[in-house]
Amino acid sequence: FDGHYYSYQGNCTYVLVEEINKKIDDFGVYIDNYHCIAQDRVSCPRTLIVRYETQEVRIKTITMIPLKVQVTVNNREVATPYEKYGVRVFKSGINHVVEISRLGVNVTYNGLAFSIRLPYQRFGNNTQGQC
Repeated sequence: FDGHYYSYQGNCTYVLVEEINKKIDDFGVYIDNYHCIAQDRVSCPRTLIVRYETQEVRIKTITMIPLKVQVTVNNREVATPYEKYGVRVFKSGINHVVEISRLGVNVTYNGLAFSIRLPYQRFGNNTQGQC
């Protein structure tokens, strides 16, 4: 949101973005990290989580080489492309994308990095989290 790079090296789940004043039902984006090299205390992303209303999308990294991910919605594995209740999940190149068109939200994840795009008119000055 501010154009800065952040390092997430904890063995935990980070809140990447949530609303400060809740206007949207159960919206949030989270990243679950684990220590991929325990002696170096380096963290790798394990799962990107997007919550919206009654749906929880999880994009879990199964293997890095070759990249293999598992997409679940409400703890049920789904094939991509997937679309239901205003949430769309699809592949674009090496990225998995979660779009919530009603909100103008676009979240991408490639197993190593993520990107979150939110419209300022809906979320400006009303977000909290690591970003």
